[in-house]
Amino acid sequence: MNQSISQQTKTLLLKHGFHLKKSLGQNLLIDPGSLNRIIESADINKKDTVLEIGTGSGILTKELAKNAEHVISYEIDKRIFEVAKEYLAGIDNIDLRNEDFLKADLKYLVKGKIVANVPYYITTPIIEKIFDHKRLFSKVLLTVQREFAERMAAKPGTKDYGSFTVFVNYHTEPKMLFNIPSSAFLPQPDVGSAVISMDIRKKPKVDVKDEKIFFEIVRAAFNQRRKTLKKALSAKFEPENIDSALSKSGIDGRRRGETLAIEEFATLANSF
Repeated sequence: MNQSISQQTKTLLLKHGFHLKKSLGQNLLIDPGSLNRIIESADINKKDTVLEIGTGSGILTKELAKNAEHVISYEIDKRIFEVAKEYLAGIDNIDLRNEDFLKADLKYLVKGKIVANVPYYITTPIIEKIFDHKRLFSKVLLTVQREFAERMAAKPGTKDYGSFTVFVNYHTEPKMLFNIPSSAFLPQPDVGSAVISMDIRKKPKVDVKDEKIFFEIVRAAFNQRRKTLKKALSAKFEPENIDSALSKSGIDGRRRGETLAIEEFATLANSF
């Protein structure tokens, strides 16, 4: 990977009169070493279709195209989209889309992988949309805010463990791979970054009778972290139902929600 990526990017941005905005999550990953590690971690081959969320100036897009059969890349900002078009001109296996990924119709996609440096301020809705269409993907590799990655890969009983952790683990097998320093981006973000890999599960990690009830219990348990499980659930469910479910599941209502593994949440939900 060319060591002059940073200068090439700056030149193109200046040519188009474009100034990156931190407020829009426009932090371009320009470090060759980090880009190489992402490509290697994604384990892309010439049969893969790769979807990218946030083309930026096209740096990662170009490297993905070298390894994949086809790359579909979404960029919502028209101005930086024009920068990417120039940077990626002549590469015929890239489908650039000046479109909001969150509003895009993904029904046309064949099964593939997602590799992206996503805008940090909309990471949650992006992941929610991916999970809504998870049958289309086998692997998701995202560069996100480090604290967010730590939440997704957290273990029960830790400060980072929460309802979003359970949500991610229900649908995928997450693994935090490596951190990326702020100096690897243009402009440099004010927060740390990390790459997280999520292998889509063929079926959810746990079997639940009612998915809606399961997630309602999980959210209620974490909404009031300092309270016992029984008290936290009382904000959402009737006392007699809580007592019955705790008794059937064999889970002590005096525990706090953050100590329950996803399997225990499933047992509790199935007891309601």
